Amino acid sequence: MKKLLSLALALALLLSVAVFGAQAEDEPMVIEWVGGHDTEAMPEDDTVLAWLEEKFNVKLNVWFIERSNAAELWAARWAADEVPDIFWLETTDLFVSAVKQHLCLELSEEMIKEYMPNSLEWLKEFDPDCFDMVSVDGKIFGLPRVNLDGKFPYAPFWRASWLEKMGYEKGKYPTTIEEAEEAFYYFAKNDPDGNGIDDTYAISNTGFLPIFGAFGALPDRWIVNDEGDLEYGAVYAGMKDALELLAKWYADGLVDPEFVTGENQGGHWSLSIPFESGKLGFSSSGAFYQICPDFDGPKNEETGEGGNFQLGKTMRNLTFPYEDVLIGVNPVGPDGKSGGEQWTLATAEAVCFSYKLADQPEKLAKIFEIVDTIGSDYETWCRIWNWDLNDEAWKYDEMTGFYTEPGYSRVDSGNHGNMFNTLQNPYFKMKSSPALYNWAQSMPMFNTKGYINQLKTVTASNATYWSGLESLRQGAYVQFIRGERSLDEWDEFVAEWYEKGGKIITEEANEWYHNK
Repeated sequence: MKKLLSLALALALLLSVAVFGAQAEDEPMVIEWVGGHDTEAMPEDDTVLAWLEEKFNVKLNVWFIERSNAAELWAARWAADEVPDIFWLETTDLFVSAVKQHLCLELSEEMIKEYMPNSLEWLKEFDPDCFDMVSVDGKIFGLPRVNLDGKFPYAPFWRASWLEKMGYEKGKYPTTIEEAEEAFYYFAKNDPDGNGIDDTYAISNTGFLPIFGAFGALPDRWIVNDEGDLEYGAVYAGMKDALELLAKWYADGLVDPEFVTGENQGGHWSLSIPFESGKLGFSSSGAFYQICPDFDGPKNEETGEGGNFQLGKTMRNLTFPYEDVLIGVNPVGPDGKSGGEQWTLATAEAVCFSYKLADQPEKLAKIFEIVDTIGSDYETWCRIWNWDLNDEAWKYDEMTGFYTEPGYSRVDSGNHGNMFNTLQNPYFKMKSSPALYNWAQSMPMFNTKGYINQLKTVTASNATYWSGLESLRQGAYVQFIRGERSLDEWDEFVAEWYEKGGKIITEEANEWYHNK
């Protein structure tokens, strides 16, 4: 039978290892490792991997799990009882599935404090609630991955020249829903690109998010309502008003009719092809690091300067100059509310440990040691982040961060740092790209409040109902916006959402929220 390690037994066993030792130094411990995602299989003769193995006196068997079909690959492995000692799960669904199959070792903050004191300190400093994201029914089943980028909410951006044609001063943009609506009608009705063709629109699906935010929620995440309870955004009353406005804009031709297929039409998920091609005047596609400028310009072949940055991914396909993109603020709604998408500080990812480690406390202690050292020792982290042992080759610049002289190449191809940079220390990450994070911190629009998902755990009924509820929400919202369903039926939609599992999940969410 698969075993869960109780807190008392875990501490006793691990303490015995710490005091008496359980393995001779000349006998490398074999660890099956999937600590993070990787883009390619790791060569057996990788020099950094060998360095890690020597540093910790272990043999690391690194599994390659292709992200595009991870669910199927994991299902096959788990069915054969193939569970690595440490394994990274990217989605909540995978995490819950592994926990429900009793594949994950139960942990505790006391255990983590005993064997990962350094990492626990900065994890709790960065996000005091980080372990909520790796808990099920109040029990911890993994280590959280945190994300520095979660500090910064999304900000919408405008086509600057179109606003100037409308009469806005250079650098100015709409800040309220009323002002945004006026600009949207201009974009769709006044040929702002001057080509004599009626082929421009104001907004598409990612641009909807700050509009929803102006009415108090985002449809795809939990908020704290006026009564102090958790409520899912999709059924929050303010969303009816937002949908009525979007339906009006759609009927009047302001909304790109292809919004159902989305602004991303290939390539990186952050791309807004309609905006980049000059079809839209407004979007909110991509986080701050995907809409950033080129901080040091193109590379000067004579001096070797520049070329360490390029435009953020959302901006790289622009058919017009980046200077014609104006980053704005999320517009304020009728009740003074505003906000766009913002990620949680702790991600939905979980780093779990095999249930089999209940009988192998010395191995568990060793894995904790590796994770803690990489997450908290800056020199070790730098080698893993750059995936290179040649410390002298890497220089540090106060703007660009780490760089090497032109012509330098690492001994090993590829970069597998994410596989071992398990916890994603945000303070070290900020040092790696100072220009980017200093820019984000200097921009007021990235230092306001966005809508963070306030449910930071997995409820017991999530696996049973959530897929159906999200399909219901997405379908109904499209119908409301396109006028295929009257908003007089809003109450019927809300009632159906609760009847199909929403009531149970909402009760579970509030039980967690009020007792956390």
